[in-house]
Amino acid sequence: MIKNYIELAVEEMLDDVLTSYAKKNPDTCICPRCRLDVMAIALNALPTRYVVTDEGGIYTKVAMEQVGGRAQVIAAILNGIQIVKKNPRH
Repeated sequence: MIKNYIELAVEEMLDDVLTSYAKKNPDTCICPRCRLDVMAIALNALPTRYVVTDEGGIYTKVAMEQVGGRAQVIAAILNGIQIVKKNPRH
């Protein structure tokens, strides 16, 4: 099955980043709709990295961590949070 590794990375980090941000900014909405909007904005800002095998996923994960990919994902999530916070759709 083909997977977008970046989508998996965003899903994996989203709750931690969103919860941490909301603790410092209590007016941040973390409802399911806003959460999905943040995720969509972050994914649209990041490059896709499709993998087919588990080995490809491991290789991509290692490569992403070596070139600051984790920081890029966190930055994209934070940007998404700020955009959704200014323009919630609920």
